[in-house]
Amino acid sequence: MNKINYRHTKEVHNSKDALEILPLLFNYVSPKSIVDIGCGNGSWLEAAKSLGITKVQGVDGIKVDKEELLIQENEFLQHDLTKPLNLNKTFDLVISLEVAEHLPEVASNIFIETLCTHGDLILFSAAIPNQGGQFHLNEQWPEYWHDKFKEYGFSAYDVIRNKIWNNENVFYWYKQNTILYAKKGYFKGEEIEPSEIVNALIHPDIYNRKIYHPKYIKNQRELFKFIKSTLKIYLKRWFGKYKISHL
Repeated sequence: MNKINYRHTKEVHNSKDALEILPLLFNYVSPKSIVDIGCGNGSWLEAAKSLGITKVQGVDGIKVDKEELLIQENEFLQHDLTKPLNLNKTFDLVISLEVAEHLPEVASNIFIETLCTHGDLILFSAAIPNQGGQFHLNEQWPEYWHDKFKEYGFSAYDVIRNKIWNNENVFYWYKQNTILYAKKGYFKGEEIEPSEIVNALIHPDIYNRKIYHPKYIKNQRELFKFIKSTLKIYLKRWFGKYKISHL
């Protein structure tokens, strides 16, 4: 894990999204301690601290330079996330967002066990198939992860996505992938119901991105062929019965 040259850019790895999502989550729960498994530079924990959380712990498989860390050095632990982890304590909230897809599938059960070991409430998201990104190894539909959490007695609560779906301050991967998991019995007498199925959603932002930047175009020649064929289709539609044979 520490050999991956993952880039923590300020454009992506900042607290902007966390400051939009965490307050929504805190309408349901009031955590006093948070661990972020796959924390990167600690941007979500930085946001949590600004919202009054005093006990935080970040864990990541990649060494993050001191200059890039947004949390204190003693709040960060480097650990290979493909291996079991037990910090010998639990937290009120476990966060793991857009991390699981960076690990090989053979490590997926170990990773979910690590999350479930450290708390009864987990804010989770993972890239869907063909989402794309840096070093994605195991992109899966949400039900894949839902099934794994159920093995540890966790239920899914799809209470975040609809609240951030049209929020322009949140990246699309959080909009379409973020699910709250809680140990069965965690929410008692609350007006919050578990989801029997975690539906796979495709946000328009990623849809448009894929449409206008097709994955199969690898060079200028293929791009020209794509433009030519697309133009031909539109011209045929425009002129109707006229045959565009000269292209």
